[in-house]
This record gives sequence, structure tokens and C-alpha cells, in this order.
Amino acid sequence: MGRHYTRYEKARIISARALQIAQGAPVLIKIAKNLVDPKEIAKMEWTSGVIPIEIKRIDN
Repeated sequence: MGRHYTRYEKARIISARALQIAQGAPVLIKIAKNLVDPKEIAKMEWTSGVIPIEIKRIDN
């Protein structure tokens, strides 16, 4: 990821992606068959840089 996110933005992105995965969205990386925790999968996707979610900032 080329952009720097605050820890709050990172937490929001990972939690939103984990919710998507929990609701049946396809996983964007290869994972072990025994890995079923959406939060852990979302963290792995974050590390891989494949989460298709952006934060739009409004700078003052």
C-alpha cells in the first residue's frame, strides 16, 4: 500500500473487509482451508495489499 493510513483508518478498513468476508464475499488471497476467522483473513489481505477499500480524506 503506497498510502499511509492512521491506525483508526486501518482498523476501519480491516473491520469493514472482515464484515464483507463474514457475509460471504470472496476471499482475495489464498488461505489454508482451516482458516475461517474473517478478521484474520482480512488482516492477511491487508498485509498483502489487496483490500479494495479506500479512505477519502477531506483536508482542511
